[in-house]
Amino acid sequence: MNKLELTWIGKDDEPLAVEPRLLLYDPECSYGEVETGTLPNGKPWPGNMLIHGDTLLALKAIEQNFANSIKCVFIDPPFNTGNAFEHYDDGLEHSIWLNLMWLRFHSLYNLLAENGVLFVHLDDTEFAYCKVVLDEIFGRANYLNTITMTTNEPSGFKATSATIFSTANYILCYAKNKSKCNLAKVYIEKGYDKAYSKVLLNPTEHYSQWQFSSIADEIAKAKGISNSELKKKYSGDALERLIEEYAVKNADRVFRTAAIGGGAKIKRQETINLSKEQRNKVFVHPNEDVEGFYILNGEQIIFYSNRLKDIDGVLVPGQIITDVWTDISWTGIANEGLVEFKNGKKPERLIKRCLELASKKDDIILDSFLGSGTTAAVAHKMRRRWIGIEMGNQIFTHDIPRLKRIVDDNDSTGISKSVNWQGGGGFNFYELAPSLLNHDKHGTLVINKEYNADMLAAAMAKHQGFTYSPDQELYWKQERSSEHDFIFTTTQLLTSEALDTIHEQMGENESLLICCTKFQPECRNRFSNITIKKIPKVLLDTCEFDRDDYSLNIVSVPDIVDEEWEDIDNAIESKTFR
Repeated sequence: MNKLELTWIGKDDEPLAVEPRLLLYDPECSYGEVETGTLPNGKPWPGNMLIHGDTLLALKAIEQNFANSIKCVFIDPPFNTGNAFEHYDDGLEHSIWLNLMWLRFHSLYNLLAENGVLFVHLDDTEFAYCKVVLDEIFGRANYLNTITMTTNEPSGFKATSATIFSTANYILCYAKNKSKCNLAKVYIEKGYDKAYSKVLLNPTEHYSQWQFSSIADEIAKAKGISNSELKKKYSGDALERLIEEYAVKNADRVFRTAAIGGGAKIKRQETINLSKEQRNKVFVHPNEDVEGFYILNGEQIIFYSNRLKDIDGVLVPGQIITDVWTDISWTGIANEGLVEFKNGKKPERLIKRCLELASKKDDIILDSFLGSGTTAAVAHKMRRRWIGIEMGNQIFTHDIPRLKRIVDDNDSTGISKSVNWQGGGGFNFYELAPSLLNHDKHGTLVINKEYNADMLAAAMAKHQGFTYSPDQELYWKQERSSEHDFIFTTTQLLTSEALDTIHEQMGENESLLICCTKFQPECRNRFSNITIKKIPKVLLDTCEFDRDDYSLNIVSVPDIVDEEWEDIDNAIESKTFR
């Protein structure tokens, strides 16, 4: 049966798989006290990760260890608008944009936990097409919402276009498995509702004896003046502020009444009628099974305390968020994080709201288009674990300095105050390793000379699906895929004598895969529990080697002065691999 899908040039091409690269740990660019732990899949968590390199290669590099472990992904990919920003050239041909995002969405899907959520921030250039692509990858049933945001105001020449001025951006929200995804309830502050105008005077007495007055009368009484004098002295906004302050401070006594409808009305009709007959007296329906269901003049009493919500540690009138966000300002964010990123920076409050919806403390957050570092910055302040990937040089000029300031508690911008950020934590920095195989002068793929024995062993383990963990006693137990299955990689000639020695040391139920550059003919099929594969032959056609750029055309990165390049070169020399 045919399925409905979006097609484009290149979609049905069968490209070779992306090479699973090693990550090279760089202690010089890492910072702070990094907290390690365990991933949801049982594998070790190395601490917050800042990764420099091509997005697709980096996603593939972490896929083996982090599959089904990421709780929340927020990405803000280039919009493909044709407007070249200072750090991103996002003018990609339509099919290229779709094809490159298609590959990345597949990787992100593999990384997300079963209860994980993906947020994709776009404008209307590719938004509709992107939704159809995500429907295909994630399944239409796992679509959650489209968030609409206003990002700027019509002003000056921007508002003189022949088309309607566009102020909307969108966030597409998808669950990996909607049945296992529970978005948190998030509230935003709402102004005082004037309908809450009455105040209960004697709440400790039986409800049948309750008396009440207007908030304005009580404020006037407290000030020793009449209601009319109060309105003269405090007119307009000043009086409204007084009433609002009183309502919040006395929220458990301030109330309004609301009509009772549906089944609730049918059930309580007799009491409602009685309440209408005996005005200004409070009733409770006989055998009432809803606590606090009071009826006054035929309507239900609703206390203002039910409207108060804890927002950033403060009780304020609140309402649950909808799918239209107009309360987050995009103006005045230039100084957030103390880095400049013209036309590419997102408000920290925006990321905070998404993380509040889809994650909690210690969950892992991923942003594979890190840009100026906002997602990592917010995740760190909110005490989430995080992985940030950025291929541009802004990882050195923007992200590292910004995150260092957060660790040192030298960043009071953005959400710092609302989450009571006081510094701490840290992050590890990684570079992508070069390709395991590269082309020699004859165009033949050979083992990269930059790989030493340990790097080669770790890379082969990654390619063959093993975990690199060298045994301290038996040199051939370099990696394992289970308790009894091991792999050994060597560039030395494998002799029959060496093979016999290894076999004697193996346990009864153990199996071994040996990857080597050359071996004696007698070694072939010598033992049933030892398999020998020749490198690089065993790797050919398994993935695409010697390709370092799958980029979304991210160019025009900020200049780095000579002194900074010297620091970066020195840092790269001190790298080790992970």
